[in-house]
Amino acid sequence: MSDILRLIAGGLLALICCYIGLLIKRRYRDRAVFYKSACEYVQAMSSELTLNKTPIPDIASRFTAGRKGEFEKVLSECIDLKKQGKSFDYVLENVNISKLKSDEKKEVISFFCGDGKSALNDQLSFVEYYRDIFEKKRNKCEEESKKLGGMFFKLCALLGIAIMLILA
Repeated sequence: MSDILRLIAGGLLALICCYIGLLIKRRYRDRAVFYKSACEYVQAMSSELTLNKTPIPDIASRFTAGRKGEFEKVLSECIDLKKQGKSFDYVLENVNISKLKSDEKKEVISFFCGDGKSALNDQLSFVEYYRDIFEKKRNKCEEESKKLGGMFFKLCALLGIAIMLILA
């Protein structure tokens, strides 16, 4: 009877380890998706500013319409807080971006808070600067997602199997 219980406990611990590995892999993937959406928004923003000279809140509302991602949620929160006249520090403290590190969060919030505060040519150079930054981050996050996300999942699965063998 105790052998069966140890085997069941080992199997459950193996499943828990695999689930933890899956969560780590998803975190890396979600970071890449966040920056992919950021790149798409910057591209849309650049084309709208160049061709139509559309106001920033209108660009943001068009971009977020029908999309449900973390980037879109953060974008709409930041635009709403910006419309209320909140400061950069207030927005930084009150907007939650759980997938990003603190320096990356500060960078994204500074992009949202800094757009629309200058002339068109300056605004276009601002957008181009952040396009380069977001492209680099996206490439880095996609590479990390492929390498580290898969590696952590495999390591956690192997750890789970090892725990199951030790207990069995």
